[in-house]
Amino acid sequence: MKLSDERRLTFALFLFVPVVCFFVFIVYPIFRSLTLSFQEWDGLSQNIEFVGWANYKKIFSSELLWVSLTNNLKWLVFSLLAPTMLGFFLALLVDQKVKGESLFQVFFFIPYAITPVAVASVWSWLYSPRGGVINQLLTSIGLPQFRQVWIGNPDIATYSVMLASLWWSTGFAMVLYFSGLRGIPPELLEAADVDGASFWVKLRKIVFPQLLPSTIVVMAMQGISAMRVFDLIYAMTGGGPGISTHVLATMMFDVSFNRFEMGAGSAIAVVLLVISSAIILPYVFHSSKGLEELRS
Repeated sequence: MKLSDERRLTFALFLFVPVVCFFVFIVYPIFRSLTLSFQEWDGLSQNIEFVGWANYKKIFSSELLWVSLTNNLKWLVFSLLAPTMLGFFLALLVDQKVKGESLFQVFFFIPYAITPVAVASVWSWLYSPRGGVINQLLTSIGLPQFRQVWIGNPDIATYSVMLASLWWSTGFAMVLYFSGLRGIPPELLEAADVDGASFWVKLRKIVFPQLLPSTIVVMAMQGISAMRVFDLIYAMTGGGPGISTHVLATMMFDVSFNRFEMGAGSAIAVVLLVISSAIILPYVFHSSKGLEELRS
């Protein structure tokens, strides 16, 4: 059926705004960052000098880049495993037809609705060396030897921030997995029960394959979040103590807006974009291909 001219115009108008927004807020900033990475600019003056690969040589010779990149990889592994597995486990628990399951969903999802800066404030208070709930709890249960300066110790600061991120982000994975569990055809599970399949067999043969679309979304979102993590780290540690908790995003912010080296900051942004694309896109492509094979 052919579309009328009026409907075509309506569709074109609805598409025009998102396409313009995509080019203005996505494509142009990427292109501008790429060109600026080959220039030297303090962000204020009108003097912009072309310096070629100097910005890239500068950042790759910096210890901060390698510390930040290592931390980003730690965040990537953590984000792909911990929130995903915990979210799946919680979804399985809530899906057991318990009373008040809606209340449990809200309870677990509420942290994700809180802004990262607010989450950072709460966990900074929990981690406080003096009067912090965690240290007080350890003392009250007879384990004062485990008291720590949680975000002031370079050896554990990154992992402390990760724990705050786990509390914040698990609800997102849980809700997606719960929706996926409710979308599994009941007759598949009933047939498995008739055949005498155990819980683990049903999990491996039915639940996991049926939850592949949810897993793709969860892990893709967690991977992207891990590569661009900024708010929690900057609000809780500012990249410290020293440079121990810096990631590429906080390094980019520090170089660009604290040191006023916009060219070097843009070079870091380009490096972050390339690494993120190299990590995330192949996974999404491979997972989507597997999903298509499953559907066919």
